[in-house]
Amino acid sequence: MGVLLDSFGPALWLVLSPTNLVIMVLGIIAGTILGALPGFGAAQALALMFPFTFGMTPEAGVLFFIAIYAAAEYGGSIPAILIRTPGTSAAAITVLDGYPMARAGKASRALKISLYTGVVGSIASSFIFLFAASGLAWIGLQFGPSEMFAVGIFGLSVIGSFFGDSPVKGFVATGIGLFLAMIGSSGFSGLRFTFGQASLLDGMPLIVVIIGFLAMPEVFRLMAARRGDDPEVASLGGENREANHVGLKVMRKLVPTMVRSTLIGTAVGAIPGPGATVSSLLAYSEEKRFSKHPEKFGTGIDEGVAAPETANNAVVAGSLIPSLALGVPGSGAIAILLGLLISKGIVPGPLLFQQNGPLVMAVFAGLIVSAVLMLVVGIAGVRVFALVARVPRYMLAPFVLMLLVIGTYAYHNYAAHIVIAILIGAFAYWLETIRVPVIPIVLAFVMAPIIEANLNRAMVIHGGDLSFALTRPITLIILGLAVLSIVLGFFRARRARHESAAAKENLGETP
Repeated sequence: MGVLLDSFGPALWLVLSPTNLVIMVLGIIAGTILGALPGFGAAQALALMFPFTFGMTPEAGVLFFIAIYAAAEYGGSIPAILIRTPGTSAAAITVLDGYPMARAGKASRALKISLYTGVVGSIASSFIFLFAASGLAWIGLQFGPSEMFAVGIFGLSVIGSFFGDSPVKGFVATGIGLFLAMIGSSGFSGLRFTFGQASLLDGMPLIVVIIGFLAMPEVFRLMAARRGDDPEVASLGGENREANHVGLKVMRKLVPTMVRSTLIGTAVGAIPGPGATVSSLLAYSEEKRFSKHPEKFGTGIDEGVAAPETANNAVVAGSLIPSLALGVPGSGAIAILLGLLISKGIVPGPLLFQQNGPLVMAVFAGLIVSAVLMLVVGIAGVRVFALVARVPRYMLAPFVLMLLVIGTYAYHNYAAHIVIAILIGAFAYWLETIRVPVIPIVLAFVMAPIIEANLNRAMVIHGGDLSFALTRPITLIILGLAVLSIVLGFFRARRARHESAAAKENLGETP
């Protein structure tokens, strides 16, 4: 580790060269814009920008990608806050409090908190790597297929227990997400639930599901809005400077949230597989658990935006640890980054830290500098982004619909995906009318392939014997936490019902 730290000075000098700074600024701008587009997450942004790296040096190409990756995670929160359309799956958690905050006339506040906490998460996780890379890489090595299967089950338990009016509705939504994820080819062999439709043979793309469940219902609501009959939008872009101000006092209050979420994001990132979505979910649920007023989550509070945004930005540095040290990509975006390194003749793995110490340090110095650049670009752009909130809903509807249709079609140039997204949107709109939450559907859809793939690998390794879940200590502990999470979820819901009934009874007795 001392050798790596000795390389930090030269690496920082390399990052701060004028050419590389310009490349990183361009990466920040491109990543923010692409991350804000529905369907263009970090992986899609990197894939789209890959051809631009052909003429770059390995260092410049890596820094360009690092800037895009970091900015795309922030960019996904912009439409999530303003129009309830997360640009990335991780930003789906930001919708829960970011969008209500914007509807209350505090769009600028939500965007600033997202930006500031994201920058803190990115910088803090980068420094954590500098001092604990070897330990975090060791943790990643302890998680095999059976442990990853257990992590997926734990994620489902959190999703079902803590979203919606009750755990029952949460688990119903989780079940719907699991069912949709089963459509198409099976990891165990064969096809499932395709109903003879060619458009379903490859399953439902995540992007189509995200757009259908989270964006299309909002389009329907926008279309239903009438001129002059939209008080919520009238207050959305309000000029209450005090309410939208985010100063040192606010940030000091969020320090415990940022510390917890940074640790969660870095730890989850160090485990190949879960990614930013899981880290955002865990950070949000943990913050809700630590809060003295958990009932305020989902109504538009600062901690509800800060927790997922800090965590999903901290994942960037955390996910690079197993990727560079072990050559194991923790996400699609990291897989593309490793592809860039290999195309430049650099082989990721344990020897990379010894043979290319300056390059490894340049990656993390680049993350720190990217965070600073993102802060500058973000501060300059917050006022522009917040102007979106001023557009009346009836005028915004056709533009959002056009954006969603283009994003859905552009994913695979397949018109059937547009039809699927619209049908899913109508279904989601109906679910929300009966108070069944749709976010657990999307999150369960994300978790399902992780669970199935790792269950398949674990069964192959253990000869089809499912007892591995009860014999491996880490797996057993994580599954125990999943059961505990479910029990706590039902207990909390029962207590909330009793408190609500008691409050109504007291109101009835009050003259």
